Amino acid sequence: MPKGFPTFCIFLLCLYLGIFKSNCQELTNRNGTPLSFKIYSTEDNLLDLQKILSTNTTFIDLDSVKIKTNPKSVNWLQIDLKNHLLTLQKDSLWYLRFNNFEYLSIYYRAGDSIVAEKWGVFEKVPKGTSVLYRSGFPFNEQSLIDGRYLYLKAQRLTYIDNPLRWKISFFNRFQNELILEYYNTKDLGKLIPVYTFGGICLVIFILTLAYYLYSKRLEFLFYTTYVLFLFLYLSADILQLHELFFGKFNLVSYAFFQVPQILINLFYILFVIYYLNSREYYPRLHRALVSIALLLGLTAILSAIFILSANFQENIHLLDFERIIMTLFGLIGMIYLLVKTRDKLGYFIVVGSFMYMIGALGLLFFKLRLYMILGSSFEILIFASGLTYKIQQEYIERLRFQKESTMFENKALRAQMNPHFIFNSLSSIQYLITTDKKEKAVKYLNKFSLLMRNLLESAIEANVLLTEEISLLHKYLELEALRFNNTFFYTITVDENIDADIIEVPALLFQPFVENAILHGLLSKKDSSKVLRIHFKKKDNFLFCEIEDNGIGREASEKSKSLLQSGKKSRGIEVTEKRLQLFNHSNEINLSIIDKKNADGEATGTLVIIKISI
Repeated sequence: MPKGFPTFCIFLLCLYLGIFKSNCQELTNRNGTPLSFKIYSTEDNLLDLQKILSTNTTFIDLDSVKIKTNPKSVNWLQIDLKNHLLTLQKDSLWYLRFNNFEYLSIYYRAGDSIVAEKWGVFEKVPKGTSVLYRSGFPFNEQSLIDGRYLYLKAQRLTYIDNPLRWKISFFNRFQNELILEYYNTKDLGKLIPVYTFGGICLVIFILTLAYYLYSKRLEFLFYTTYVLFLFLYLSADILQLHELFFGKFNLVSYAFFQVPQILINLFYILFVIYYLNSREYYPRLHRALVSIALLLGLTAILSAIFILSANFQENIHLLDFERIIMTLFGLIGMIYLLVKTRDKLGYFIVVGSFMYMIGALGLLFFKLRLYMILGSSFEILIFASGLTYKIQQEYIERLRFQKESTMFENKALRAQMNPHFIFNSLSSIQYLITTDKKEKAVKYLNKFSLLMRNLLESAIEANVLLTEEISLLHKYLELEALRFNNTFFYTITVDENIDADIIEVPALLFQPFVENAILHGLLSKKDSSKVLRIHFKKKDNFLFCEIEDNGIGREASEKSKSLLQSGKKSRGIEVTEKRLQLFNHSNEINLSIIDKKNADGEATGTLVIIKISI
């Protein structure tokens, strides 16, 4: 199935529903008939309707209400349908629709008595509930008390509300079913942002969780958890997560989805701590972040206790305190980072925090979820970009460190080899002097000084051009030929398809093998046909160096070591193998040593093949 197919289907479905609902709205009024009502507020929860009616309690007009509700307020609503009696007679059943209250009792007449039916969101899940709307309360003309009234006993527990925002209307059967079964453009405007936001959260959650499981880095764990709680808090009702997890909307489910608004800030703070590495780079900010994280953890625990113990008034004050603290801290923290930030990571935090804060304040003051969804969506995408940027910068830094490390290791290995070569050369000069071959010693010393000058000039770079390396080999072989009275012959050849002036090789890479061929292969040979051949050729993207001698071979060399080798252990080949691996960026074996033999199985020399990546 194509990746975009589900999204395309949702788009078509939304378009279809929007068109269908627009057509339906032309046929009937979805808004119903608004009803006026009067209100009586008290904190006496034991007061019943019978007592209210018997004492002629005064209900006041809604326009005269100057105070807002609080969790301890019990609000009695008197709905007067006197002016709608003729309308009620036209149909046998009507539906009363109103705001959602946590606790709500509807009083109506059933036969000769007045009964109450619980209709609060903490008390009842009516059948036929849609994603956005609960089923209306069914009634008819005979349900009216004194032939004209319905009474509601309502409690708003979870937040402070203004009764002027309350709306009550009644609908006929068709209108009620239309609201529950179909969505209009306004409804889609509420649903699409939530579903889109849920999709964004799901994608970011999966990606960051997967990266955490791969890298075990805590900033990804905290960011994943932050996105999860943000999703639960903003999408729980639309996606009907209360019913999915708990079977219905009740006190426990409310606590489960309400406390995340504190945990959002907690895990956001923890994410910032590890994202910015504040302990190392921002010590003062780090101490403040840790303090705020501890405060938020305590606030989350207290909020859960207050909700589950039905202390809603205390929980509202606690959340207001938390919002004030987080707003002030957010502003101060953003200003601090703008002034003190050491890299672009701080700007991601500032911009993302600002977007989130704007959305949160929009939800707080305008009671519109859309502001929070937009702010959070931008913030999630900004922080995801920030994490990506951080990974990229760390990857670049790691590559730079590896490059420098390789360069230093190459130089260290080369430094190990240079003393080896110098010691052998000085030993040769000493040998010539002690054997009273002063003229050869002077010649040798002169050539040795020229070679050392070239070595020192190229000591800064770990790699040299092939031309320079061949020149050094010539000088070295001249020294060795002089040292051993020109008892061996050598040739250095380069294929025509090789441009030695542009190809780089590790400096002094071939010298140890040339030295081994001379000392262990050629010098122990009894006859005079001692030949060393060095040949460079190119195949594909590799340079091959063949160092071939017609000496006694490795087996014979091991049995009869020369005096020059006695008592010392050469590290040349070991060091060269390591240098080859570093230069080729591979652990592959790029060195072959072949023992040459004739038809009778006798050793005829050694062939060394070195493979270098171009």
